[in-house]
Amino acid sequence: MSETVISERQDNKMEDESNANKVINNLKWLVIIAIIAIVFVFTVYFLNFNNGFSDDQGVWGTFGDFMGGTLNPILSFLSLIALLSTIVLQQKELGLSRTELKYTRDELERSANAQVATQTILDEQSDTMARQQFESTFFSLIDQHNKVLENFTKSSTGKFSSLGKLRNTVFGTSSDLEEAKYIIESNNLYGDQYFSVLYQLLKFIATNSPETPIGTTFKSEDIENKTVANKEMMYSNMVRSFLDFEITQLLAVNCYCNSPDDINWNYKLLIERYAFLENMPFKYKGNTNGLLFELYSFYKPPAFGKNIFIKDTFNI
Repeated sequence: MSETVISERQDNKMEDESNANKVINNLKWLVIIAIIAIVFVFTVYFLNFNNGFSDDQGVWGTFGDFMGGTLNPILSFLSLIALLSTIVLQQKELGLSRTELKYTRDELERSANAQVATQTILDEQSDTMARQQFESTFFSLIDQHNKVLENFTKSSTGKFSSLGKLRNTVFGTSSDLEEAKYIIESNNLYGDQYFSVLYQLLKFIATNSPETPIGTTFKSEDIENKTVANKEMMYSNMVRSFLDFEITQLLAVNCYCNSPDDINWNYKLLIERYAFLENMPFKYKGNTNGLLFELYSFYKPPAFGKNIFIKDTFNI
């Protein structure tokens, strides 16, 4: 509360006390005047009509008429003045009360605004801490993702000695997507490990990133239907930037599934939600590939985002 308001409230309080004292003093004087008037009238009567106490009822009636006719107007006038003084005091007190209520209301509003401002600051601090905690874990997962991706792309062990050989086997020999997916899952340790790490990273973004509408329940209908938050998309785009077109094509095959009961169903929905196939070409060694053609029909349009290869490949 400002010093000006405090000073005004103190002045109002002093004025209120002063007005009350004035009315009390006025009432005291009115009582004194009334007593003087009564004494004066009695004195005048007895000085002029001092015949002692009479047994005549008419004399007492005359005395009563004299006293009533003389004192009633005086006492009524004094009562009116006292009533007016009380009314004036009440009006002043009402005005001061209204002013005090205004100060109280303003103080409550300031207090409420201060509480809102404090809560806003606390919410912002909470959001900042939550974002920092998320980003700390996120970038740790990014680091792990990149290490596994490096092993996947540069590995020279296992049945398929490199990413290139795995890709040649998948798109060069597979007759359908089921067979291609089986090759990825069962014949390459680093590929299976990489796609698992990528899935956990995307799941972490979907369930923990700031503003995400999905939450930790991670329900399929939420992944598919709820709008992607801006920050959620920003983090997923960061992950997508590490994937070249070869990895993207194998990822599309890896997430192929026909039923919501499939273990990769939510993975597929995340691919669609974050437009992870936006940079994926539909050709293998310069020619349109049947498996990639099938993938275009399998995934919903959001998975391809603004894919520039669709128009050239499918003449759309």
